[in-house]
Order: sequence, then structure tokens, then C-alpha cells
Amino acid sequence: MTSAQTTAQQYQRAQVGTVDRGQLLLLMYEGAQKFLGLAEQGLETDDMVMFGTHLSRAQAVIAELMHTLDHEKGGEIAVNLERLYRFMLDHLVEANLQKSSRQLVRVRTMLGTIASAYRDVLQGGGPQKLDAA
Repeated sequence: MTSAQTTAQQYQRAQVGTVDRGQLLLLMYEGAQKFLGLAEQGLETDDMVMFGTHLSRAQAVIAELMHTLDHEKGGEIAVNLERLYRFMLDHLVEANLQKSSRQLVRVRTMLGTIASAYRDVLQGGGPQKLDAA
């Protein structure tokens, strides 16, 4: 591994270790979107290893988002987010079975919408309900 890669990985770990919950959620959404874009790229180039690797990474991020929901504090918002995450995971299973980018794009778009809403909240433009997620 090159020195630049090592430094970048150390920076990324430090960034994740020092951000607040809202920023961490945003990083997770952005990471899942990135992985889905790379999975789609794998499909386009017929690189099934790339597709499978990045699809599974996106699924892991979404599953982690789902499992860390605080239903006690989040109430209905947490319930609705869980439904949405399950929907996304189901779509990604279909994407894998069909080797189709349509579901990848749909899930990436949904993640982008949620990330945008969180970004607005973090910038003070929306309700302070980050404890739900």
C-alpha cells in the first residue's frame, strides 16, 4: 500500500471517529451512494466482481443504517425509515438477481433524497429529528 493510500485511510478513520451522529449518517448515505455507483459501473463494464463487491458494501451500509435506528426516540420516523431501508435492500437483491442497474439507480436516488434532507437539517434548514436515525 502506498503512503498516500495509508494517509487517506488514516484521515478517513479520523474523520469518522470525530464527527457527530448527523455527520456520520450523512457519510454513510454518501458511502452507500458511492458503492452503488461503482456497482453500476461494474455492470456496465461486465465486471461482476466489481459489481458484487460494491453491491454488498452498499447493502451492508443500508443494513447498518436500519439496525441502528432508535425506535424509542424516533417513533414513526424510525418505523418509516426502517420500511424504506427494507425496500432498498429488497431492490438491491433484485438488482443482483437480474443484474440490472435500474434498481441500483432507484436506490441511489432514494439515498440521495434522504442525504439531502439530512444535509438540510444539519445546516439548520429543517426539524431537529436526527435522533430517530
